[in-house]
Amino acid sequence: MYKTLWNHIKKNTKKHTTASVFLPVLVLGWTVIGLLAGALICPFLQAAVLVKATVVLCTGGYAGLIFGFFGGIFYIYRGTVKKSHTAVNSVPSVSFR
Repeated sequence: MYKTLWNHIKKNTKKHTTASVFLPVLVLGWTVIGLLAGALICPFLQAAVLVKATVVLCTGGYAGLIFGFFGGIFYIYRGTVKKSHTAVNSVPSVSFR
């Protein structure tokens, strides 16, 4: 899912703005998914309205933070470190004699 979204955003934006578009879209997407999951859980709770609202907001907030923000950061980090690591190792060594 992350790779598909990254490739779609990369295709439609400039190179230096891909990460700055990818991360907010990912956070918003996971937040909406979390809010919907919380809304599906609420009818089964025998609790007050305030508790139900807390469940909805917490599931949305934590899904957006953990899966959206941290997942997006790790995805971007993994892609950039791998590329920069291979670029550093592919540089020919210079010997001084």
